Amino acid sequence: MKKTIVIFMTLMLVAMAGQAQVSKFEDYTYPHTAVKERKAVPYRYIREANVKWSKRIHRVIDVREKQNKVMHWPRNPFYLIIWNAALNGDVSAYANDSLTTVITPEDIIKAVSIEMTVMITNPDNPDDPYDLVPKTVKETYEPEKIVKYRIMEDWIFDYNYSDFKARIIAISPLIKLPTESGVELGEVPIYWLKMDDLRDKLSQEEVFNSKNDAARMSFDHWFQMRQFTSYVVKESNMYDLDVAMFEEFRDDGVEALLESDRIKNDLFILEHDLWEY
Repeated sequence: MKKTIVIFMTLMLVAMAGQAQVSKFEDYTYPHTAVKERKAVPYRYIREANVKWSKRIHRVIDVREKQNKVMHWPRNPFYLIIWNAALNGDVSAYANDSLTTVITPEDIIKAVSIEMTVMITNPDNPDDPYDLVPKTVKETYEPEKIVKYRIMEDWIFDYNYSDFKARIIAISPLIKLPTESGVELGEVPIYWLKMDDLRDKLSQEEVFNSKNDAARMSFDHWFQMRQFTSYVVKESNMYDLDVAMFEEFRDDGVEALLESDRIKNDLFILEHDLWEY
């Protein structure tokens, strides 16, 4: 009898554990853990002697483009991942693309917030709508407004493996800073995050797959497989300037865009000319 009770209690505990596990993945009819248990695959080691050519490139990813819309998947938007990673202190945030000066979450909040003076009804005389007094309010930035990201990457030709690939070094959300006058100052990178610091986190974050819900890749895989579309805004140069900052392109957006396409095409031609067909 005691043995029967023990077996019965054991089965009950197993059943309860199964129910608890199912409730954790309530959006699916089966445990959905493939992406959430993944780890980032380390890059292979590259010897300096084997690098016969390299170039540092800066690109901008615009989530409003069709191929990049998965970054704004409402159930797992990329802006929330990268925003929380910086503000929660999960990874170190840097002030610029040199990746040397670390900034705190408080620094980020201060940079994207603004104090504005508004006129409100005098609380001591609420019946008079014309009796107004100034009040200072603080406007905080809403991360869902982020629609562009800047990535810094190195294109490397590895002689030992005979391949030509890019490695993303860092990523930064481009933010339109608020101003009291309401004048837009353009999009600027407020902080940078090293991709190596982010990869473990991104490897456990799903990207929507419109073809098959059971074959979703992680954001880390999505970036490594170059599933995004982008445009070049800078290549390494002695002045460390973006394409649009050079004098010949400063006042001509079309020429700057053509120069961007030229840089992208030069990378394609270089890769094409590496092989014989």
